[in-house]
Amino acid sequence: MQTCTLCKNGRVTAPDPEPGLRERKRLATRRAIQVAAITLVHERGLDAVTIDEIARVADVSPRTFFNYFASKEEAIIGDGLTPPSEAAQQEFVDDAGPILPALARLFSGAIAIALRDQEVIRLRRALMKSDPELSARRWASLHRFEAALIDIVARRLAARDPALAADEPVLRARARLTALVAVAGMRHAWMRWMDDNGEHASLQDRLDDAFRELPLVLAAGA
Repeated sequence: MQTCTLCKNGRVTAPDPEPGLRERKRLATRRAIQVAAITLVHERGLDAVTIDEIARVADVSPRTFFNYFASKEEAIIGDGLTPPSEAAQQEFVDDAGPILPALARLFSGAIAIALRDQEVIRLRRALMKSDPELSARRWASLHRFEAALIDIVARRLAARDPALAADEPVLRARARLTALVAVAGMRHAWMRWMDDNGEHASLQDRLDDAFRELPLVLAAGA
C-alpha cells in the first residue's frame, strides 16, 4: 500500500498510479460480481440467491466467482478497511507531530481503497439497512480494523512516553480512546456524505473536513 500525505491545504490525499489493463479488468470483474450479488440479494433476500445466479448476472463463471470471493456474503460485504502497511505504520509511530493529522495520513490509504466505488457503497448501504445479519458482518469488519488501529496507536504512544509504556492498562485505554475518536471522525464523514447522497461534496471531502474539525471540537471541550 502506498503511503499518503496530508496536503498543505489540509486535504487528505491518496495518490495512486493508474492501474494497468490487467488490473483494470480484474477490478471490473470484481465490481460486476459485487453489484450482481448486492442487487440480487436486495431484491430477493440472501437465502433465495445462489452463487450460480450471481455469476450469471455478472457474466462470469462460478469458478471465476470463487477466484474473487469465498462466499456470496463476502461478495456483498466487500473488503472494508484494511490495516496500513508496516512501512506506513512505522512512519506513524515515528511521527513527532500531533497525532490526529498523523492518523489522517494513516487512514488515507485504507480510505482510498475502500471508497474506490461510491455506487457500490450506496448499493451496499441500502442492503445493509434491510438485512441485520449482513449489517452485523459488515460491522465485524470495522471492529477488526479498530482493533488493529488500537495496536498501532499503542505502539506510537509507548514510543513517545516510556512511563506510559510501563503501564499497560493505561496505555491500552488511551490508545483505544484515541483510535475510536479517529474512527468516529470517519463515521461522521460517512454519515454526512450519505445524508446528502454525495451531492454537495465527495466522501473524501467529508473525511478531510472531519479531520480538520476534530481538533477544534476537542479543544472546545477542554
